[in-house]
Amino acid sequence: MAVLTDTEELEAAWNALAGQKPEHGILSVALGHSGPRFRGGVKFPEASEVLLVGFDVETAPPKAQLPEGFGFRVEVTKESPVPGFKTGICLVREGSLALFVQMAADVVAAVSGSTPQSEAWLLSLMLARIRAWQDFMRRPKSDRLSLEEEIGLFGELSFLRSSLAAGAVANLLVQAWVGPRGGLQDFQTDTVGIEVKSTTSANGFPSQISSLEQLDSLAGRAILLAAMRLCEQQSGETLPELVVDLRDKVAHLPSILTSLDRALLLAGYEPQAEALYTRRLALIEMRILEVDNAFPCLVRSSVPPAIRSATYEIDLELVNGATVSHAEALARFGVSQP
Repeated sequence: MAVLTDTEELEAAWNALAGQKPEHGILSVALGHSGPRFRGGVKFPEASEVLLVGFDVETAPPKAQLPEGFGFRVEVTKESPVPGFKTGICLVREGSLALFVQMAADVVAAVSGSTPQSEAWLLSLMLARIRAWQDFMRRPKSDRLSLEEEIGLFGELSFLRSSLAAGAVANLLVQAWVGPRGGLQDFQTDTVGIEVKSTTSANGFPSQISSLEQLDSLAGRAILLAAMRLCEQQSGETLPELVVDLRDKVAHLPSILTSLDRALLLAGYEPQAEALYTRRLALIEMRILEVDNAFPCLVRSSVPPAIRSATYEIDLELVNGATVSHAEALARFGVSQP
């Protein structure tokens, strides 16, 4: 029997409760393989779909610290707690069901897929994931990505595909792609962050650094920077062609395919806009640099406290820092085949 994806489990739970009409409260059912802390339900009297997540914490965040608006709301609930957990956090649909199920399934995947952490940490992770979706829903919608965004996404997907070809484990690598969800680096594990920078410039390698934290290893996570030089040429491929190739490579892993599609959505890639992407690009060079003490960058841990924030540009062509092979980077990143 096939294992349901998180999206399918949520839809099955909501369908199982369809037609119920209590006056108020939450009816919920467990989400199969996802773990005992997750339940899909319906909140009455409005009959709104909900995701209920249990946490073994005594004190829940105050209402002022909970994300709100943009098609959903977040509530702390005591009336229908998850069995075995002291506090229930309820994500309630107010807008599009299609988008809500994607967000709810993403929350389930993030919390259930994390290595053992404290309950308070997992609760913080859930709220951070919801805020990433909130930021996505807040962004002005356009038919397609800007040129700069298209090149950036093409570079990240090229790094992902090259890493799969080099032996990376698909589920580990795709789950580590957190850039679209607001991660400080594009790919992150507990010990290493990999930031991908891409350019089509023939002169130099200009790279925008978005914050003092982006290349900072202060949190104990080593930082690598993957410089992807792209070239616009007829023998290359369009962004949609690259997406199709990647989806084909993980099509036998339904949960990973769902995670990939979700990350693409958060990155601003809309499948219905595929025909608008006609630029053909090819990856002609990849260089992975170690962001160590000799690497030229501005980071939070080394600038005066009076400097609150900064964005700046580095020309990576002028950086003669230590380089790391692709195989070594994947091994350090913890996503290589055992």
